[in-house]
Amino acid sequence: MKKSKLIVIAFTLVAMFTFSSITSEASTSKVMWGKTELKKGQIGKVTILKDTPLLHIGKDPSVDGGAVRALKPGEEYRVYSTKTPEGYAPMYNLGGEYYVVQNSKLNGVNVKYETPSKAKFALLEVSSAKVMWGKTELKVGQIGKVTLSADVSTFNADGTSRKEVLPAGGEYRVYTFVLDNHGGGYGLGGGLFVNMDAALKYETPSKYKLALLNK
Repeated sequence: MKKSKLIVIAFTLVAMFTFSSITSEASTSKVMWGKTELKKGQIGKVTILKDTPLLHIGKDPSVDGGAVRALKPGEEYRVYSTKTPEGYAPMYNLGGEYYVVQNSKLNGVNVKYETPSKAKFALLEVSSAKVMWGKTELKVGQIGKVTLSADVSTFNADGTSRKEVLPAGGEYRVYTFVLDNHGGGYGLGGGLFVNMDAALKYETPSKYKLALLNK
């Protein structure tokens, strides 16, 4: 089994090297909006025009509220909601329990608030869409999948048996494979392996599917 373990490591390293390019490509699918990345759940952003206090306001505003630091002109921050905590002026929520005060006649014009365009939201939906391949989602690091035509027993990387039996009809992602005296096995992730036999149909993703994953 030492030889098998070495082969597992070798194929895992090859898979990691091959899909490192996919990971780097996937990182370019960020939807940038000005200086910041547009995120799910974001409703807008503020650009700081003057030194503006960043406020931390907890569950009890009378106790947990206070300035944390000064935000500087030109900085941009995501806005996730608007809120008027008890005892405070209307605020923009920058995530968690952090806020800046909205512009008003009383507080002056300290920030510029903007909302994303429909085009930006559309790009965000495309960039975060799942790439489905049959019954499963295609994942970065995946080299293929197996479809089971019968119940299949599982084993560990060292060849010892596991209790899990995968049911017929299931589809599972494959991240690596091993070669041994019994013909080898497919690594399904988490240290779970299945033997290469007639009950398994192994497939690799098409270039089109990988291109979708790389968006």
